[in-house]
Amino acid sequence: MTTSRPLGLYIHIPFCERKCNYCDFVSFAGCDEAARDAYIDALCREIDERAGEFRESHRVDTIFIGGGTPSLLEPAQIDHIISRIRESFDCEEPGNMEISMEANPGSFGAEKLSGYIEAGVNRLSIGVQSLDDDVLKRLGRIHSADTARHALRAARGSGINYSTDIMLGVPDMSSKCFEDTLEELIEMQVPHISFYSLQLEMGTPFYRDFKDGKLSLPSHASTRAMYRRAVEMLKAAGYHHYEISNAAKPGFECRHNLKYWTMQDYLGLGMAAHSFVGGRRSFSTSNFEEYLACGADSIEFEESEIRDLKTDFVFTELRLMDGFDEGDYEMIFGSSYEEDFGRVSRELESDGLLERTERGWRLSPDGVDENYLLMERLINE
Repeated sequence: MTTSRPLGLYIHIPFCERKCNYCDFVSFAGCDEAARDAYIDALCREIDERAGEFRESHRVDTIFIGGGTPSLLEPAQIDHIISRIRESFDCEEPGNMEISMEANPGSFGAEKLSGYIEAGVNRLSIGVQSLDDDVLKRLGRIHSADTARHALRAARGSGINYSTDIMLGVPDMSSKCFEDTLEELIEMQVPHISFYSLQLEMGTPFYRDFKDGKLSLPSHASTRAMYRRAVEMLKAAGYHHYEISNAAKPGFECRHNLKYWTMQDYLGLGMAAHSFVGGRRSFSTSNFEEYLACGADSIEFEESEIRDLKTDFVFTELRLMDGFDEGDYEMIFGSSYEEDFGRVSRELESDGLLERTERGWRLSPDGVDENYLLMERLINE
């Protein structure tokens, strides 16, 4: 009997109420109900078409509905998508599945959240970013700090597993402001907290303002100091800092996102969705009309050399604070890590950026701060 391999599904919902100043995700503001309905119809057709490729070989154990702002959809629409997945794919029993959905404060309340839970959502990812109104305005968020607090209280009151995202390194945001937000979230006992540094992405208002000299960013040193303080506060409060930008109460780590960092199979469905299955990457079109017309036929596959996959392994698995096992590397690629990256890893160890573990390697605290420089040296080995 063939054993089915685990499969994560990422579902892209490309609708939002307004684009934020830093956002370069594929999403569209101001779409009407007809456009949303047409997209959901195309998405469900793609679910049906792609399921046949995986039904015999894989069993879905995580679903992540991201965007955009999926919580702009009604519970009945989310129920329709999840039900179609269950009908089409081989899925774990509901009690064994993690079904996450991104939600923005102000786009849902207790009643709507109850509908999402009834549809099968059992983990909510709430995009708070800050609990300071000035910072939220700077970012171009549409919600206020009090609206975010209300959303977090609604999630906790519902009994659902939930997480939140906050941002550091925002222009004009003080260290105290960031720490105040994090301290309040810890006091609210949010089970999972993601803390990301602002990244300037081409095509965004922040990027244009920066290029025009209208936007100044905090120094690298001050941003890293905020990051280290966040780690210190979270660990002191009993959180497990399990990935560079993620910490959770023990047992509340995001199962779906762990697939990305451990090179497990995941399938992206919807426009602009990316997949990694059987060591092969693919992505679908970012053009709305093309996706509605072509669906699964718009998918393109990337041709990756074995060296690319090896560096992908190192890049993604070193994001985990425990690092990786050299035995896993050898099992996947049939060559030893020592042969492929031993020399540069020892150099990075001497420079204080990598640390040996009992079975492999992990980032040092300085390596976390300089992870992009470190990864560049590994990739260029």
